[in-house]
Amino acid sequence: MRASFTLALCALAAGCDAPAESPNASRADVVRALAEQVAEGHYADFAAQAATLSERAVALCAAPDAATLAEAQAAWWAAKAPWARAEVIQFGPVVEYPERLGPKLDDWPVSAEAVEALIASDDALDVAAFGLMGSATRGLPVVEYLLWSVDGDDLGALLAAPRRCEALVGASGDVAGSAARLEQVWREDWMLRVGRPSPDDGDAYDTVQDALDEWVNRMAFTAENIRGTKLGAPVGDKTGGEPQLDLLQSRLSGRSLTDARDALAGVQDVWTGGDGDAPLGVRDLLRDDPTLSAQIDALLAASDARLAELPEPLEDTILLQPELVVRAQDALLALQVAVQVDLAQRLSVTITFNDNDGD
Repeated sequence: MRASFTLALCALAAGCDAPAESPNASRADVVRALAEQVAEGHYADFAAQAATLSERAVALCAAPDAATLAEAQAAWWAAKAPWARAEVIQFGPVVEYPERLGPKLDDWPVSAEAVEALIASDDALDVAAFGLMGSATRGLPVVEYLLWSVDGDDLGALLAAPRRCEALVGASGDVAGSAARLEQVWREDWMLRVGRPSPDDGDAYDTVQDALDEWVNRMAFTAENIRGTKLGAPVGDKTGGEPQLDLLQSRLSGRSLTDARDALAGVQDVWTGGDGDAPLGVRDLLRDDPTLSAQIDALLAASDARLAELPEPLEDTILLQPELVVRAQDALLALQVAVQVDLAQRLSVTITFNDNDGD
């Protein structure tokens, strides 16, 4: 009653303004949009592209020539885009049991010895057989290994033994199945868990703040992983500057830099809400703090610009111009620090440890 009386007096009194409302989007709206639009969008796109990859692999092995090979390679390249953009979603069915689909889809670097041993064996190579295999002989890196050769004769290498094409069809079909399963489990289970958190779900997300903490931490971790794993490990950060080219992601296809830029685009998606009709991302929680918002916008743009400056392929840049890699790493470090310090403090986010720490 006292509050109502005060408001009535304010309405009658000259110069008495109503309480100002925050211009920011609600945290509940943001985490729901990230789960239902950004994550679901990436997984749905990945499932569709993986299905196309499987179809192209079948077509290639039915009529192997330069054209069908190029179509299959292009399909693999296209499937990697939404998968790399979804790298920022390192939680849910991609890492949690019982699905734990991440290693089944992308355990890299590929084990050439394991793949060759599988091809040389008498083991079944159909999709069902791949579904029972360990991560060393399944997933996108295995498909890449079969589509591209070290010596450049991609078609000749694929046709060197009939079981190589059989393995390509089986591995690609398995990727398509895992991608479809990932999208399904996210849509039917985890989208609700992360997008509309509840203490009754039995997971780590009891509150909206728990879900927001996850997204902001993953923004920082992805920047760190690009800097340390995609760039730092191959350039020799842990080996005294001695390049470790076998640690390059997507080395055979020459997609290493594009993988890194796609992963950074995934961070941008969480920040802005992506490319939907009404995007809503973490940035919308800072409408009353344009300075910090502009700072992170600039750091994201600078990181992408530094990656774009690296000449393709990344393997040659590491050998000939490693200083350019260091410049990109510096930009990514600045982005990581801004997210973990400035953004986290502004949004009361609890910073956790990166899953890749110590790797």
